[in-house]
Amino acid sequence: MDLTFSKTSRTEALDSFKFSRNDCCNISFLKGYFYRFTAGDHKKGLTVKPDIQKSAKVIKKLLSRYDINSYVVETEAEGKKQVTKLYITEENDVQRLFALQDEISRCDGCAAAFLTGVFVSDGILVSPEKEYHLEFTYKNENLADGLLKELKAAGFDFKMTQRRGNFVLYTKNSEVIEEFLVTVGAQSACLELMGGKVIKDIRNRMNRITNCDAANIAKTIKAGQKYIKAINKLIETELLYDLPEDMQELAQLKLENPDLSLEQLGKICTEPLTKSSVNRRLQKLCAIAQIEE
Repeated sequence: MDLTFSKTSRTEALDSFKFSRNDCCNISFLKGYFYRFTAGDHKKGLTVKPDIQKSAKVIKKLLSRYDINSYVVETEAEGKKQVTKLYITEENDVQRLFALQDEISRCDGCAAAFLTGVFVSDGILVSPEKEYHLEFTYKNENLADGLLKELKAAGFDFKMTQRRGNFVLYTKNSEVIEEFLVTVGAQSACLELMGGKVIKDIRNRMNRITNCDAANIAKTIKAGQKYIKAINKLIETELLYDLPEDMQELAQLKLENPDLSLEQLGKICTEPLTKSSVNRRLQKLCAIAQIEE
């Protein structure tokens, strides 16, 4: 899965987040960013490996406002790769982080700050060129269920499923994704998604028109072949010459001008005929010749 669009969108959300004068919003952002970590599992230390390198420095700076010590290693070897890591090594600092999250009272802006933190840390957003899909994945069902409640409380309709032992919250609704991106400050990503929708819509319309035109052309060619076959049979059996002169004229004109439309054919008759009149006469020729297809 190409996560370039996802990473760009999350970076934009990170850049849009401004440290607030309201501690509750800052702490809500931290709560979202560290959402996948639970206090009981990380009493003696916590390590984050963000795929957005600059987020480590932003989080370190924000943690320092609340006297939580951390440090960043920008290029640490892990196998054949170089990764960025954020460390909180002291037990007291880890406890202080989770205590902050538990004690805050929330304002109107906290829900957006929390979701921004979650998105920056855990969001996976598929490029709109492929499909509309936003998801969050957790090993812990309680965490997934808790985030699902937060999303629904904020007005976002997500569903939960299991995939390879993980609990996945997801939406494929483009309008939900657009509103979510605006909420977390990723407006450019939202505009790109909306632009992709317009392009897809135009492409689908063009395909429908092309398919419709092709079907009409095929239908016209098939009908024309049927008329020619009927006229030739009437000539061979000499039945054509027993028909009224206007029918004979139309048959002769059709043979001489097989590519003309019914409307054009009607206009070149000695006494001009309407499209429907031409169609009725040609159908009659087919019936007399007993040509059905």
